Amino acid sequence: MIESIPVLLDNDDPRLRRAWHPIGRSADIGPEAWTTRLLGETVRVRRGGNRAWTGHGMREADADRIEILDGSAAETTERYGLVWAALEPPVAPVADYPEWFDETYQSEVLTRQTRVGAGIVIDNFLDVTHFSYLHRQSFGRSRPVTDDGYRITARGDFVQLEHDTIIQEGRRNSDGGFGERRIATYTYWPPYICHLQMYFPTDGARAAATISCQPEAADSTRVYVTVIVPADDPGLDEQVAFSRRVLDEDLTIVSRMPDPRLCLSVRSEFHTRADRASVEMRRTLLDFLEECGLARAADTEAVPA
Repeated sequence: MIESIPVLLDNDDPRLRRAWHPIGRSADIGPEAWTTRLLGETVRVRRGGNRAWTGHGMREADADRIEILDGSAAETTERYGLVWAALEPPVAPVADYPEWFDETYQSEVLTRQTRVGAGIVIDNFLDVTHFSYLHRQSFGRSRPVTDDGYRITARGDFVQLEHDTIIQEGRRNSDGGFGERRIATYTYWPPYICHLQMYFPTDGARAAATISCQPEAADSTRVYVTVIVPADDPGLDEQVAFSRRVLDEDLTIVSRMPDPRLCLSVRSEFHTRADRASVEMRRTLLDFLEECGLARAADTEAVPA
């Protein structure tokens, strides 16, 4: 049954004030004031020195702390090569992933801006079926990607998608055949973080990438991708360039959508079996927004008249 009135998530929904959002790359924020937009409001911060938290074995205590200017945010923190802020006390912490604390990895952050909502960007990232038509050149996959080798886990506060597929179909592999097997694990945390872990069984290689979104205003989203490879891998720059190309392909297609907002009502759109991750993402995000709304309402009731 299709619902006639869809529930659409605005990029500046006030409930999102209770969530963590990235507001800039760690490397870009120093002792000088850093000004940006978040949920339609101006946020200003600076670092109490020049040492950013680069992760991968570096302790958080070794970095200079981020200071909030003009009371423009409630809290700040640093993760994944990014500085994060919440306009009101957040209902949940920024999720941790293992590569950030592992000195055997290195990373770099790239960024882009788009007019579509943050929810649309994350939803698109979870859609593995578009490899064959949107990323045909990048991933070397021409045959349709199905939900074979596709497994979903939804735990309430996160959604995990495991996908086993073949990419680079025209490339000869070390076994003498063609194509490269990739086992990918996507983990989504609300509101706008998705971590991708990649394992290539043929040669045992591993890599990762984290996409996170800053809802700047109703019509603007800044997208960050933290590209992660082993510390002894000389191909970080190459992987960053590849990730930038893939992100640009994604943003090109979503920018054509007639409405930049994410539809949260699952029954307002037609979904197939391959959309299971997107459906669970919407349910998890809805629950998170409800928690944020209840926290805001409780604070309002606690304020004396």
